[in-house]
Amino acid sequence: MIAFPRRLLLLNWRDPWHPRSGGAELVTLRVLERLAARGWTIDWFSSHYNGAKAAEIRNGIHFLRAGSSATVHAHAFARYARRREHDIVIDQINTIPFLTPWYAAPSIAWFQQLAREVWLYEGGLMGRLGYAAEPIYLRPYRKSPLITISASSARSLRAIGLTGPIQILPMAVDEPPDVEVPVKSVPRDIVVVGRLTPSKRVEESIEAAALLRNVGWRGRLRVVGTGPAYYRKSLERRVAKLALTDVVVFHGRVDDDERRRLLRAASLLWMTSVREGWGLVVTEAARHGTPAVVYNVPGLCDAVNDKSTGFVVRNRPDALVAATCSIFHSFDLFSQRALDQSRPLSWDATAEAFADAISVLLPSAQRRRP
Repeated sequence: MIAFPRRLLLLNWRDPWHPRSGGAELVTLRVLERLAARGWTIDWFSSHYNGAKAAEIRNGIHFLRAGSSATVHAHAFARYARRREHDIVIDQINTIPFLTPWYAAPSIAWFQQLAREVWLYEGGLMGRLGYAAEPIYLRPYRKSPLITISASSARSLRAIGLTGPIQILPMAVDEPPDVEVPVKSVPRDIVVVGRLTPSKRVEESIEAAALLRNVGWRGRLRVVGTGPAYYRKSLERRVAKLALTDVVVFHGRVDDDERRRLLRAASLLWMTSVREGWGLVVTEAARHGTPAVVYNVPGLCDAVNDKSTGFVVRNRPDALVAATCSIFHSFDLFSQRALDQSRPLSWDATAEAFADAISVLLPSAQRRRP
């Protein structure tokens, strides 16, 4: 174990209150606030944004901010290169790395997921360059100790040549589990939840809704989330083209209570992303007895226990439909298993696993001092 004082520095291009923060920042906050409560001293360095303070303490964590999402990496280097103020540096990599193996020690890289196919869906020409460059610009981490959040993400890290020791964290969610499976909407609604961006492939859920309607489904596809206006408009055009204006409901951004209501009422969650770190909303839905049908991509294939809490299917709308019909045929069984298997997950267990991971990986990190 790390001897006290346990002084941890986290580098992340965003903090949990950044306008574009997501699941990675939520997971990190839930872990680190628990370590802070145990007496760890934790600094979280990230980019600045409108309305944010340069420094503040929240949830027991010292938040420090400088630069933008594009320049925060340079600010981190200027502030922390060759300094020895912390027992461990956690380099959290969200697309662009901080390159701490070159200047901060001892450091551990934390990958929620690789970008990989996300580059191709969201970057145009730059995306194709990013896809090709990702294995190259991550070479400084090829022997670094690593933390990730799913077995499939670990395999992806190995596939691009990262050979250092890996520890995998179990995931959890804020959503409290229902005591029993709640009453679901009749006819059965399906929900899609997340940021509306091309890499989420929401258009394929819309295509699946059209196919499902053709075999007698009379529910609603409820799309929750926001994203770039051009992509939202493309989804609306597809809905109109398929004559689904009475089937697909765009809810936009909703508050936590409304999000919970939609997850509880839905009979099924669909996720068609090109990849995820885990897919926290799968577990959030399961807490309400809502099983999931997801594409067979990194992250999602771990979040669903195939043929038990839902289905992991080929990346095609017709596969979504076939699995959905199977679940609706045996809905009570799938929904109860989804609820039961999600119950034991807790942030306390995740935080404990994170502390254990640091203890296991620290010797490797110390041997790689720059």
